[in-house]
Order: sequence, then C-alpha cells, then structure tokens
Amino acid sequence: MKSINEIISEFLSYQDVNDLSRKEYKSVINYFTRWVVINGLDFYHLKKSDILRYKSDMLHDKLSVYTIGLYLTVVRKLFDFLCQQGYYEDNIALGIKSPKKDREYRKGYLSTEQVKRLLGIINRDTIVGKRDYAIVSLMVRTGIRRVEVCRMKVGDITNGERTLIRLQRKGKVDKSCSIGVTGKVLDVIHDYLVCRDSINEDSPLFVTHKKGYASQGLSDFIISRMVKKYLCLIGLDDKHYTCHSLRHTAAILSLKAGASIYDVQQMLGHTSIETTRIYLRAIDAEKRMDNAAIRRLDELF
Repeated sequence: MKSINEIISEFLSYQDVNDLSRKEYKSVINYFTRWVVINGLDFYHLKKSDILRYKSDMLHDKLSVYTIGLYLTVVRKLFDFLCQQGYYEDNIALGIKSPKKDREYRKGYLSTEQVKRLLGIINRDTIVGKRDYAIVSLMVRTGIRRVEVCRMKVGDITNGERTLIRLQRKGKVDKSCSIGVTGKVLDVIHDYLVCRDSINEDSPLFVTHKKGYASQGLSDFIISRMVKKYLCLIGLDDKHYTCHSLRHTAAILSLKAGASIYDVQQMLGHTSIETTRIYLRAIDAEKRMDNAAIRRLDELF
C-alpha cells in the first residue's frame, strides 16, 4: 500500500488547477492529515462520523465559515480520488454540508465616481498601463473573474454583428460561454493589442511584459495585486476592497441602472439566481441607511 504522502502527491497532480491553487490544496490536505494523526485515526479506515468530527473541531477552533467550507470541499475531492483509486468504496465526505454563511453582503464595491477615479488613475502612456486599463475596464464592465481574464486568448474575441468574448468560466476549463461586450471595452483592448508584437489567436490576451517573460500570460495573483495597487491609489485600501470588488461593482451598478436580476445572473455566470440575489440585498441595505421615506417625513414637520 502506498504511503499517505505518495497518495497526496498523486491527488495533487490529478487536480486541474493552477500552481497557486495546487499549493493551497496541499496546505488544506496537510491540515487534514495532521488532524487524522493527532486524533489517532487510520487514514485508510476513516468513517463519515470522523469527517463530521473534523468539521466540528474546525468550528470549535473558530475557523471562518469560508475556511471550513474550503477545507471540506478539498476533503470531498480527496475522497473522490481515493474512491477512484480503490482505497474507499464510498465518498465518506459526501453529504457533509459546509456551515451556513452569513448571506448579508459585506464586500466592498465602488460607486460610479470611484470607478471613474480608478480608471483615471491608470497611466495609459505605457504598454503596461494600456494593459492594466483594459483589464480593469473589462472586469468592471462585464463582471468577469480574474481567473477568466487569465484564461483569455486573443482569438476569444470575435467582432461580427455583435462583439463577443469567449470565456472559460470558473471551474473546469471546458466550461465555456460567450458574452457580448460594448465598443468601449473593445476599443481599450484594441488600444493595448496594437502595441503588442508577434501575436496570434492562441496568444494570451494579456501578458506580463517582463524581460524574458514578455509573452507569458498573467496569473490571477498578478491581476489581484495590480488591481489592489490602483484601489489603494484612490484611497480604497480597506481589506473589503479587492480585485473581486470589480465583479461586485459591475453587478450592483448594473442593478441600480435598471438591469434585471436575470440579466445580471447571465452576465456573472451564476448557476443559481439566489447567488445573484445577494447583490439585491446590498442595495436594500443601502436604502435602509439612506431611506427616502424617512427623509420625506422629515420634510413634513
């Protein structure tokens, strides 16, 4: 029988994720295997009750709901792999739900004026500045995720009766779809691409431009760091403002502008409409803090 370390190495190599995610998976699995050893359990003969106890211990240790959800997701994938390899007959982690998240919307999002300031702070006189401007514009005007930006190729843009961009959605790389974009998005991308050398349809849409790596595509980490830099430059250095805030901004501003919840669901690629409804709650919370009914009463007496 293979050692636990050998099995974990095989499991990690089996995952269709980038290097950063694989590193995170390794950290999560190491946390789980340490828990197994500390509690004197046999890795090859675990039961569903053990996974329930693992979840309970994480709650007791006051890990965040997000962290526990992530750890359980990775453990479920691990036992999927162990079943495929014949070590277990059934996935003992299936059916064990993550703790319920507080659905109150707490992420930072930008106002229209803040979006204008964010775009205005980017220096478009350099090729890197043109690239950054195109990325921020694309994300805030379409709500796409940074990982979807990383996966985009030059050939993913088609300009016919409608300008479409083909996306590889979050998850498996074969989960693709096309979304329509406006001329504003196309113009800033074109402004960047005309400055590039030796590109073809298979070239990454956005590259590093670093010496020796000029044609290498961007990682989601680089995009996150770049967006955070510009957010800090306009004073949004709070922890709630991140690269993902651009996605939230696209959703909330489009809803405020009159887009339907179903249109926003399609834009964001949400499988469930309930996920999209979180943004409506954010708008409702904003209205409670600045309630028009209360202001109108104040005008009466």
